[in-house]
Amino acid sequence: MKIIDKYLLRTLGTPLTYCLIGFSMIFVIFDLFDNFSDFMEANTSFLDILKYYLFLFPAIISFIVPISLLLSVLYALSTLTRSNELTAMRASGVSLYRLMVPFLTVGLSFSVAVGVINETVAPWSTYWKDQFLQIQGHEGETSIHAAFNIAYKNDADRRIWWIGEFNTQTFDMKNVIVTQQRLDGIDEYKIQAKEGRWLDGRWWFQELSVQNYTLDGQPMGAPKFELNRELTGYAETPRIFMAEIKDPQFFSSLELWNYVRAKNLSDDRLARYMTDLHSRLAMPWTCLIVMLLGIPFGVHTGRKGAFLGIVFALSLFFGFYAMSNLCVALGKNQTLPPLVAGWLPNVFFFVVGSVMINRLR
Repeated sequence: MKIIDKYLLRTLGTPLTYCLIGFSMIFVIFDLFDNFSDFMEANTSFLDILKYYLFLFPAIISFIVPISLLLSVLYALSTLTRSNELTAMRASGVSLYRLMVPFLTVGLSFSVAVGVINETVAPWSTYWKDQFLQIQGHEGETSIHAAFNIAYKNDADRRIWWIGEFNTQTFDMKNVIVTQQRLDGIDEYKIQAKEGRWLDGRWWFQELSVQNYTLDGQPMGAPKFELNRELTGYAETPRIFMAEIKDPQFFSSLELWNYVRAKNLSDDRLARYMTDLHSRLAMPWTCLIVMLLGIPFGVHTGRKGAFLGIVFALSLFFGFYAMSNLCVALGKNQTLPPLVAGWLPNVFFFVVGSVMINRLR
């Protein structure tokens, strides 16, 4: 790496670090104002609150990184321009476009990093954070891994599950009812179990009763009680129940794609989920786009005054998000195809930023 590249990255890195820390603190403060009373009423420990805010960061990184990049590149380039350092670099034979390479590389790197975080850590941490908030104020011992009142229908095997409580970490179940139906839809038998466990790739029920039914759906004698039973031939796995428990908003893009493929969704729901999918895939590239928008305004700010350049840059930035929200809304109500709704703002502002950089002199 050339010395000039290191210098430019250091010039950008300092304000970027301050912006990331500052916006993170702002998010934490606003969230604390919103949830502080719940934490106090639930007597939440300081360590649990600290853990909650550590899990908050992956969820907010998509919001704080783009605005931090924009403000830092505006500051860095305006400083270099006002001190005539940018002019001196160009006078030494380095083109303005070459000087922009480190900034664009940073934008691209953050786009990749945010994309990876959104697909790995963020969905899980967001789900954990949501579960943590839901149990605040509940009496007794309640785990963040507990999900309640889950209903699932296996159409292929004609089986209906109702689970009173499901632990998403251990896959243990409580108060389980499994109803097996015949081809005509009439119940064949019903199992009610106090507990269920996933062991060695199959379900084991404890303290259960089995009620068989006649061909016309009437109980066939008294229920039979058993201490343990191995459920052989059942295709349902913990992964299937986990997909039912988690709201699609907590899915990664891959999980959402698999969910859409596995479900026979209506056109309305399909449009909503596919629009969300493309919007999530497009979101990380905002980091590169804000660099394309910030570079020309940063140079302009240093030459002709800070206020006007910052106002125009922020106007384009918020215009980007306004257009993104509008396109997502149009995609979800099927006015725009999901692919267009998710990617149109990125393509439009990428072209705008590229044209502005090309016009720099």
